[in-house]
Amino acid sequence: MSSQADIQAWAEDADSLAEFIEIAEGHDTPEHVQASRLLEQVWERDIPQDRVLKILRREGERLAEYQSVSFSETSRAPRYMDLNDLELVSGYEFEHILAEILRRVEGDATVTEGSGDQGVDVVWFREATTVGIQAKAYSINNPVGNSAVQEIYTGSVVRQSEFAIDTPAVVTTSRYTEGAKEAAETSDVTLYNREDLEQWLSHAELDAETMGELLDTV
Repeated sequence: MSSQADIQAWAEDADSLAEFIEIAEGHDTPEHVQASRLLEQVWERDIPQDRVLKILRREGERLAEYQSVSFSETSRAPRYMDLNDLELVSGYEFEHILAEILRRVEGDATVTEGSGDQGVDVVWFREATTVGIQAKAYSINNPVGNSAVQEIYTGSVVRQSEFAIDTPAVVTTSRYTEGAKEAAETSDVTLYNREDLEQWLSHAELDAETMGELLDTV
């Protein structure tokens, strides 16, 4: 049984009645003892004890409901992938993860397997267009140069008959050099950067468990 001094200290230190109840219940202090100590040491003595008990019980129920909701939301809330995760995977893994992200964003996507992909790593079949993508999993300090733009432009032409590609594009976790931007503008290649990936990730809601299962298959 907690002493009067203990309960008085809890009441004085607690920022709210809910916090006081948490402390008291953590020390297995019965409700009627909590009520008595509050009346004697904290509240006015003319408050009926049964009213104090009702207040304590109502606050305790609210606290229990809050804890239940908070715990259930935390326990089932998945950890979604972010850009930091994408910077840690290999180029080959990034192609497969990117395809899964794009499927969740719109339409369908497939990874072109093998060394003869001609610069086209992923083909994204959207409603209004088919996008041939070269995927570059680079760190933010390693910008993509104009060679990637040239390769995807040529690759999309070479594989146009196979996939009917009408939009060549580069997707990177990094950024682009000025030379890459100029080459893309000249050759009509679309450049997707970190900001685009961040938006896609937000939409795709690809959790860490799913990502792990995906990488186990590639």
